[in-house]
Amino acid sequence: MKIIHSGTQLSGLIRCGAVAALALMLGACAGMGRDTPRAPRRVIIGGLDINAVNDVLVRGFGEIKDRAFEDPPIDDLFTAALAGLKSIDPEIRAISTGGRLIVTYRGRTIGDLGRASRSDIPAWSLATLQALVASRKASPLMLAADAEAIYMAVFAGALTALDPYSRYATRENAVRNRLVRDGVIGLGVRVVLEDDGALIQAIVDGGPAALAELELDDVITHANGVSLTGRSLADIRRRLDGAIGTTVTLTAKRPGEPEPRVVTAELDLVVPDTVTSSLSDGLLEVRIASFNQRTAYAVEKAVTTAQHDNGGTLKGIVLDLRGDPGGLLDQAIDVADLFLESGTIITLHGRHPGANQYYAANRGDVAEGVPMAAVIDGRSASATEIVVAALQDNKRAAIVGTVSWGKGSVQSLRRLPNGGEIALTWARMVTPRGVDVHGLGLLPDVCLSGAPASVSDVVDQLFAEAATGDAAHRRWLSPADDPAVHESLRMDCPAETHADRIVDLEVARRIVSDPVLMGLVTFDDAPQLAVIP
Repeated sequence: MKIIHSGTQLSGLIRCGAVAALALMLGACAGMGRDTPRAPRRVIIGGLDINAVNDVLVRGFGEIKDRAFEDPPIDDLFTAALAGLKSIDPEIRAISTGGRLIVTYRGRTIGDLGRASRSDIPAWSLATLQALVASRKASPLMLAADAEAIYMAVFAGALTALDPYSRYATRENAVRNRLVRDGVIGLGVRVVLEDDGALIQAIVDGGPAALAELELDDVITHANGVSLTGRSLADIRRRLDGAIGTTVTLTAKRPGEPEPRVVTAELDLVVPDTVTSSLSDGLLEVRIASFNQRTAYAVEKAVTTAQHDNGGTLKGIVLDLRGDPGGLLDQAIDVADLFLESGTIITLHGRHPGANQYYAANRGDVAEGVPMAAVIDGRSASATEIVVAALQDNKRAAIVGTVSWGKGSVQSLRRLPNGGEIALTWARMVTPRGVDVHGLGLLPDVCLSGAPASVSDVVDQLFAEAATGDAAHRRWLSPADDPAVHESLRMDCPAETHADRIVDLEVARRIVSDPVLMGLVTFDDAPQLAVIP
């Protein structure tokens, strides 16, 4: 099959509104006048609702054209999109040659799509539909693929050509991602199978289960009078689920109590905990696993609760941000703002006017100026780097660990008509000192890369080298926009995964507890002092 079109034919089909009219359905537009409903007519070709597919393609690629950080040539974008079909059938190829876009299957041309205007998204969407119809006729694997598989292949092909962080989520995955970011409806518990039912392994603070006074290690034996003994974990979870406001009566056994207790819980929106904390001798440690809708609230609550429990004030705070991949931008802004009286938090810049944003601290320091340190490693990224840069550049906290990941880009989430979602890189972030950290990362004040040293060794090294290396580390304030330069700078304190390495926290605790050490690593003449023990 050979599909050849001209720009005039393409625009005519688009104006007609029946994209499904392809070569076989050109008459589908006949009789469509001004009174035609705006909703697209369902037209099925090769098992696909072509109009629905077109809506998704036009919306998705329109968002990319308008919002992507780099202005992508539309013809190259759609070429990459069609090349993505090889993830469904490796025999399919999209080749740009001689000014034309050719789609082949097993070396045979199945679509000669020509070229539309470089900015004509509807025309390119129609060309893509023509290629999909042709490929489904030629390839059994393509014919078996549903619309979601095709969206994944096409958008993954296009977005991968843009940058490593733009991505497409199918309808199902988009729902799951939104639940992680925004919360889930349920009891707010994590359970595992137990002989008598479901053992509570974790409880969300303030969730329905916690409000019903269930506790860790309770075993839920019945839900609404139905025994959970011998049931699968999936079956148990279904019986604990329901719509928001649903009442569930639970029977639970508690270790050490002879009689089971019966409680009633009302299902509600529950946002997973991403923050844990501990208080010891006036020193608060707060660990942030990621940034969701609850994170800033949870951090503030951890600080104010610790202040109350410690007689109104604290000796210091350590933020453990190791392995934190990031999350919601606004939550990172709010967490940084918790600890700053004033100053810049972060600046964003991008091609779309809405991407250019400036954030400054204005809430006041909830910690009342007590010494702070933050611990990072090579997997601390994105929203985490916003918090770290704000605290470091505003001299609010000493940073301990290794160079961070260096994901200095911000993604805009765009919902598509099918319920899927595009996370599209649309902005870069610039630290308060004006550094674009994308591909570079953040240099800690105290570098702990390499074999773990003792706390005393690290402290001795701090005193020995406090006045050295200033010129080298000032290079981080104005690095050339060159991946080779970035890689060279990153070797000053190589990124490593430190996860739960104890010495990193011990060094942070020591610095927070010693004003002299804090002064060594945060004094004004050396904005970033990295010392490798």
